[in-house]
Parts: sequence; C-alpha cells; structure tokens
Amino acid sequence: MVVEIVDPSTGVRGALVIDRLVGGVAAGGLRISPSADRAELSALAAAMTRKQAAYGIQVGGAKAGIQMAPDHPQRAAILRRFMALLRPIIAANWSVGPDMNTSMRELEAIGRELGLPSLKIAVGRARGLADDDFLRRYALFEAPIGAWTVNQLRGPAAVKAAVLALLGHLGIAPGAARVAIQGAGTMGGGAAHLLAEAGVPVVAWADDQRCLLGQDGLPVPELLAARAGGRLPARPDEAPSSAILAAECDVLVLAAISRAIAPAAVAGLRCRGIVEAANLALDDEVAAAIADAGVVVVPGVLASAGGSLAVEALYAGDPRRGEDVLGHVERRAGAEIASLLARAAAEGAPLRALVRRPPPRAEEVQGE
Repeated sequence: MVVEIVDPSTGVRGALVIDRLVGGVAAGGLRISPSADRAELSALAAAMTRKQAAYGIQVGGAKAGIQMAPDHPQRAAILRRFMALLRPIIAANWSVGPDMNTSMRELEAIGRELGLPSLKIAVGRARGLADDDFLRRYALFEAPIGAWTVNQLRGPAAVKAAVLALLGHLGIAPGAARVAIQGAGTMGGGAAHLLAEAGVPVVAWADDQRCLLGQDGLPVPELLAARAGGRLPARPDEAPSSAILAAECDVLVLAAISRAIAPAAVAGLRCRGIVEAANLALDDEVAAAIADAGVVVVPGVLASAGGSLAVEALYAGDPRRGEDVLGHVERRAGAEIASLLARAAAEGAPLRALVRRPPPRAEEVQGE
C-alpha cells in the first residue's frame, strides 16, 4: 500500500509505503530527506519486512518519508500535517519509529498532539494488550541505562550482539579483538559505547568528515563526550573518512549509510568480518563479492533489527526494567546470528542465504 501526500501549504511531497501487513501490523521509521522518494521508501519498507521475518516477528515492514531538507523553515508544521493525514493508519496498522533526521521524542510529541496514546499503539492492540498495559511497558524505552536510554541503545544492542557472535565464530576473544566502526550517529555511537563497555577495543572510527585511528584502541568514552551533531572531534592524527574501509581490523561495522562499499573498494578491505548495522549497507552484488573474498558478512536484516526486537520484548514477556528490554534484544540477536554463522560454515553457504524469508503476500499465494 502506498499513500502519497502533497503538503497543501508548501507543495512538499511525502509518502508512506507499507510493504505488507502481517498480523494486521507493519512497522518502520519516518525519515526526512530530499531523497525519500517512493522508490527509496519501497526498498526500505521491503527491507523492514525481511528484518522482521528474519527473527520470526509477526509484523510487516513499512517506511515513510518527507522529501525536504531537515532544516526546512516549515519543518514542524509540514511534519505535523503529514502525520495528521496518516493518523488513522497509525492508530490501527502502522507502528512508527524514528529514522533519518527524526527522533522518537519529536514524533511522539506530535502523536500526543494528534490524540494518539503512542505511535506504536497498533502493535499493542494487535497483540491484545490493553492500552494502559502497553503504555506502561513502552515507557521502559525512556528508562535510563547509565547516561543513555533504552531508546538510544535498543538498535545498537543488536549490533553489539552481532559483533560478539561474529568474534566468537572467528575464534577471537572480545578483549583481543580489533573493531572498526563507520558512523558516529545514533547507531554507530551507541554501538561504540556498548562494545567499549564489553571490553572490545575500537581501533578505527569514522564519521562523514574524518577517520580516527588507534592501534591500541581509541578512548571511546572521551570521544563520545566530545561528539557534536553525530560527528567525532578533530584530532591531529586523523585520516580521511574513507580510510575506515581499509582499516586493519577483525570486524568492520557499517553503521552510517546505504551502499557503503563500492565494488571497486572490495579489494582494499582488511577485515575478517563485516556487520551491516545501517539499512541496505551493502547491495547484493557487493555482498557477494565480499563473501567470495573470504570475509564473513552479518547482514543488516539481522544486525539492525534491535528496534524491532525491543518492541517484541514489550509483548513477548512482561518486562519491568529497561535492562529487561535490552537483554531480550541481545539474547535474541546473539542466539540467531551465532546459529546461522555455524550453519553457514557447515553448509559452505553465505549467511545471507540462510536468513528466514517473509511470508508471501495474499496476492502472491493466489497467483500460485
């Protein structure tokens, strides 16, 4: 289902793409980007469906976007009008999350103005939870975990689990590992924090302007404290941002952009494994070339599913603390990825080929 919207006051275009409903619900983020056209949103919505299916979560995929610069002078009004038009779908079928250039706090504030108890209320209702019960559980997303919140760490928690599972598969102890991270925003920053807390050295870290290198491990807490706008602080010994792809490491985490590695860059990789933490971080052609080069890839449908697994935690059990939600994410992601890595090695197949596929749409079944 595609809903295309033209803002009546400014002419700014936006769209919601629901790849499919599973159990009456689809989940996916709302982004603000000049490139958020129907084609991009359709690809991202399909990726969300695959992400849910990879863990057997009975939810479909969706993605919405508004085609404007994030600093558009009428941003707040355009975003509110866009969400107001989609309010009935949010209440019944679409579980909304943050995405590029949006935050959950901003989106939920608009939702409350529109009379919605939560932008994820459709999931609770589909699972038979009373609104009050679901909202009590959902409030755990704002629970503090040190200086962070569950909301900030639920995505990175799956990345951490993926990195640890991959290191285990490669026979490398966490404390002896060398990890490189592309991206210093929400996902990359949170992953760096959690990996550092787990004793995993981060030896290279890049944003869109610079790459910081540290043979013995970078001072992650210090760098996080000095971050500004998703960018790392300048250092005298910094390298160009692109240097991250040639960093010598055990695991390279791609937590910044889609299609992060061009075909020509595959030969220059100096890692043993890659974790796709960004949506569509590798296209199929590049992923296949990387696998042919002997590098193990944990695909994004597994490593970037922390947000979906955190929502699953709200109804799969009865969480009482923020730590319960993050624990669920790490256990589910770690177990699934470790199992698939073992299968892939035993069968001589890329892990990508073993990930569970989505159920067919109703029209596909009828077409058969």
